[in-house]
Amino acid sequence: MEINLDPELQAVTDAAAALGSPHAADVPLDALRAGYVMGSQMQSLADVACNKVENFDIPGPVSAIPARLYVPIGAGEGASPGEASPGMIFCHGGGFMIGDLDSHDSLCRQLANHGNCRVVAIDYRLAPENKFPASVDDAIAASEWICNNAASLGIDPNRIAIGGDSAGGNLSAVVSNHFAETSGPKLALQLLIYPATNRTVETNSLRDLKAGVTLDEKILDYFNDGYFGGVDMELSDPRLSPALSSNHAKVAPAHIVTAEYDPLRDEGHAYYEILKAAGVEVSYHCYPGLMHNFVQQTAVVTSARLAVEEMAGIMKKALA
Repeated sequence: MEINLDPELQAVTDAAAALGSPHAADVPLDALRAGYVMGSQMQSLADVACNKVENFDIPGPVSAIPARLYVPIGAGEGASPGEASPGMIFCHGGGFMIGDLDSHDSLCRQLANHGNCRVVAIDYRLAPENKFPASVDDAIAASEWICNNAASLGIDPNRIAIGGDSAGGNLSAVVSNHFAETSGPKLALQLLIYPATNRTVETNSLRDLKAGVTLDEKILDYFNDGYFGGVDMELSDPRLSPALSSNHAKVAPAHIVTAEYDPLRDEGHAYYEILKAAGVEVSYHCYPGLMHNFVQQTAVVTSARLAVEEMAGIMKKALA
């Protein structure tokens, strides 16, 4: 497949290739995790001010789940009913093995400010130390707690979105499905950014981009093995493949984002078609010239920054 990246993104990938670094799957996990945070901080917008940023813990099924609250510029710090703001639960990406509150700090600040909402980012347990379904259990528990304790966070419980990128997009879809199936909290929107949605199929984009730009077959296999390798489970488990949930009709409205040169592109589009067929209010946008991970390149790729602002604007409208 011929790849014609956005010129600014091409310059970034050329510079990375010139360094001759080893493949991510061949890097020791601790170094990979540290490098992921460092790379994100180098390529994301720096010094994005918020009215308030605060770390706290959420009770989890096994241990406390670290979380971070972002109060947007212009919002008050109070938590009285009259001051309640829209809110977003954010699940970070990273193949279920890397990523944390710091890797997506800039993105959460941008979503809070441009979406005019309080963002609560959660730091679920990572594989391979904690295999599937540990991250799912944490995401569900944290999301339930946030919805049930919205007032204490200054959030209007009737205006809460959930979203995330890649693995975080997967978890956001799984949480949305779980809430719909169990008559749990009612979410206003799910913002799914290049989500992994179906482990049972090989799409055209997976085939065409096996030797992709940042997310290739080798790193996908590495993440998959770390997340659920050796676990007694089925790839059709809807907690792993939310596209295979038995009923999508009652899930929250959704906006699904993909990138032209992302192996997960077709999974995102297929999920859009599934939700639309189920009667869910859903929209879809595939950003041309971009690749997986672009939401963490807002300082170096103009089109990535504008895409994040557009997503936040869609969320702002849905939560209005």
